[in-house]
Amino acid sequence: MLDDDEAVALLRATTLLKELDEEDLRRLAARAVTRRYRRGQVVFTEGEPADTLLVVAQGRLKVLTKADDGRDHVLNIHGPRETIGELNIVEPGTRSASVEALEPSTALVLDRTAVWELVKERPAVAEQLIRALVAHVRRLTGANADLVFLDLPRRVAKLLLMRAREASRPVIELGLTQTEIASLLGGSRQSVNQALREFERRSWILSEGQTITILQLDRLRRFAGD
Repeated sequence: MLDDDEAVALLRATTLLKELDEEDLRRLAARAVTRRYRRGQVVFTEGEPADTLLVVAQGRLKVLTKADDGRDHVLNIHGPRETIGELNIVEPGTRSASVEALEPSTALVLDRTAVWELVKERPAVAEQLIRALVAHVRRLTGANADLVFLDLPRRVAKLLLMRAREASRPVIELGLTQTEIASLLGGSRQSVNQALREFERRSWILSEGQTITILQLDRLRRFAGD
């Protein structure tokens, strides 16, 4: 379980809540509940009531939905300091996707009522949250633009660079199969495999199962336009 100081530090590190002052963060931290998840454990199920915000403390969580053919379609991967369910703060509804732990993970779960009690007492908090939500939507728009304007090899390169930044090192534990990567990036497993093999042929990366080491970071960045 996270102690109060750890919970406050985690909330402060999120894009959504980083502008709140110490008192507000401590108030929210006091209302948050620590949850631990096993690898493969379902965190949320698509269609169930959605009225909580989840903040990842450790590990990684996979957001997915079922395709018409019954296969899982990966929508996103969230790691430490990232949030899931931001829009549920504004308006509760039902989960638009399921969430599953990719590895043993820990998260803070915050009920929307705790946030709205704070908003009612501190109107300035509402303005801060709105700015953060707008920034969140812009990031989603940028991700969608990548799907439209970048070819698959460059999308793969961007994914590797993003994971390296999250890990703060060039060795990446993807925790995803090539089929899941293809689903996340809107391509085919064969195309993902070809991109990774080409990066390895150029000595940009070293691939060992689901572990990838970036050997030439600058070249990969230039290729991705990052």
